[in-house]
Amino acid sequence: MFYILLTMFAGIGAGYLFRRSRLLAHSGRAVTVIVWIMLFLLGAEVGMDENIVGSFSRLGMQALLFAAAGVAGSVVAAVIVYRTFFRADVTKESPPRGKDKGDK
Repeated sequence: MFYILLTMFAGIGAGYLFRRSRLLAHSGRAVTVIVWIMLFLLGAEVGMDENIVGSFSRLGMQALLFAAAGVAGSVVAAVIVYRTFFRADVTKESPPRGKDKGDK
């Protein structure tokens, strides 16, 4: 785990030092392609494992339940944050429309 974090922070440092380099200007596209290739290879590896493929029904139900719980928790948290921080206070009077404080 330490090596993973060390590698990540080394990449952050290199990105900061070479942020104006023309060589790395298009690295985002390369990263996207590499991530897609890694996802494909991960899927192929999972597909070759008979234990995982054999237990898809059980794993799928657990994944569905975790996803539903995550969505429900996010909705509840969003409602709480909205009501706490972003809802307009109805009791305060708002200034008349079309009139700014600087208008006479």
